Amino acid sequence: MSLTNAPMVPTNREEHSGDKRNRVRLLAMPVVGAAFVLFTGCGEMSLKANAPAIIQNAAAIPKRPELLPSVVDAPIAYDIEPIRAAIEDAIPRKFGDIDKRIQSTSNKRQEFAFAATRTPFKLSLNGDELTLRTTVEYQGRGWYDPAIGPTVSGGCDDEGPKPRLEVAVTSDLKLTSAWRFTPRSRIKSVKPPTEGLRDQCRVTFLSIDVTGKVIGALEDQLRSKLPRVDAQIARFDLRAKVENWYNLLNRSVKVSDSLWMVFNPGIVRYGGLRLTDSTLEADIRLYAQPALISGPKPPDRFSPLPALQPAQRSVGDSARVMIEASIGYDVASELLKKQLVGRTFTKFGRKVKIAYVRCYGLGDGRLVVGVQFSGSIKGEGYLVGTPKFDAGSNMLYVPDLNFDVATSDRLVQGVAWLKKGDVIDQLREIARFPLDDVLADARNKVEEKINRELTRGVRLTAKFQTGRVIDVVALERALLVRAEAVGSLGLELDRELPPLNKIGKKKP
Repeated sequence: MSLTNAPMVPTNREEHSGDKRNRVRLLAMPVVGAAFVLFTGCGEMSLKANAPAIIQNAAAIPKRPELLPSVVDAPIAYDIEPIRAAIEDAIPRKFGDIDKRIQSTSNKRQEFAFAATRTPFKLSLNGDELTLRTTVEYQGRGWYDPAIGPTVSGGCDDEGPKPRLEVAVTSDLKLTSAWRFTPRSRIKSVKPPTEGLRDQCRVTFLSIDVTGKVIGALEDQLRSKLPRVDAQIARFDLRAKVENWYNLLNRSVKVSDSLWMVFNPGIVRYGGLRLTDSTLEADIRLYAQPALISGPKPPDRFSPLPALQPAQRSVGDSARVMIEASIGYDVASELLKKQLVGRTFTKFGRKVKIAYVRCYGLGDGRLVVGVQFSGSIKGEGYLVGTPKFDAGSNMLYVPDLNFDVATSDRLVQGVAWLKKGDVIDQLREIARFPLDDVLADARNKVEEKINRELTRGVRLTAKFQTGRVIDVVALERALLVRAEAVGSLGLELDRELPPLNKIGKKKP
């Protein structure tokens, strides 16, 4: 029976498989009781060798190697307006009362009064320091009660442009390891924006610097309000939201039938804050160990959110995932045909040509290549070897490919030169095929499945390039190729954290 007419029978695994599309048809080589070489009258030889028998369940699938941690970028956005509103609520727009005199602490005979109105706060961010700026316009008046005579006064409470003060308040927005903001607000500066007369209020003949008095009183007012600002900022619960998104990565993502990806999130690092227009973004990075798991769907699990750690770039910003490509032996045979069929070997006036090729897994990690010859020798023989991957050429090859014992014995009786080193070396060199398309197809399928919405408003994104091949294993059912894909993973969070209108009250 020739290789072209050899019947195809399923392996034991196929008999129990429910997915007919993934069945790998293995070549059932006929077992011949008496292998022989027959010499014909025309000088041709006929070769018939026993096909190596499949060894059932001899090779275990190697354990998947652990890859370096993957970085999942997950920037978390805040609408800054609720923070601004909270601060606006904590610090009144108007200060003082022009009709309410304040005793000077430096001179008992002096009194002053002021009334101030501020503009809305403008926010800026430098690192973890949030700065609030406002402009204050005020009226001021001073009184002096001399030892003899009536009280005299003067000031800048007339009609016309009012003097101004520029006020800057800063608040540290550092996150603790417990995922809490611990703001510490303080007055950065209170000073006139210019040195001109417009922004000075002095009663010269009474030696009263109303501007200085107003600055001191305004600072006292602000200090009494800053604890409310800190309380507002500290109430933003970042931990609960991040813990929810963190555990979305514990959900299994279906890649194909009976193949799942689990991301196994680990440590979380914080890279700081950014302020863009009216949005405050926290740079959050999740470090994960993506793994492919075959079989039934792994159960979803809950992992407590680990303590927050500072950002660290030594690991790099890349994501790494394992991809697996299963190459059926029918596909592998077609790839080998392109490389082998039509090849000729000539020696001692004899010419041998490869007419047909099929391959199958022996079951112990080795690959069997069945070859049908024509020319000076007609019939079929078998070569055996362990498949490897050549990183230089990105090709699958079999470096120890050689005729099996039964075929070798038959060749010794006839064309022994066909099993010599130079011919074997040529066979090893040409019996290889590229994995680029196979790996690209596997990578695209994994990428397609990973790019998905995990829940409303939370989308997982991925973009990969195929990296190094890790191993190639000849199983009974197919050739298994594992490779590392390097790229980027991210969580796009379309939902912002709910704002707070008042202390302790969430916006409905």
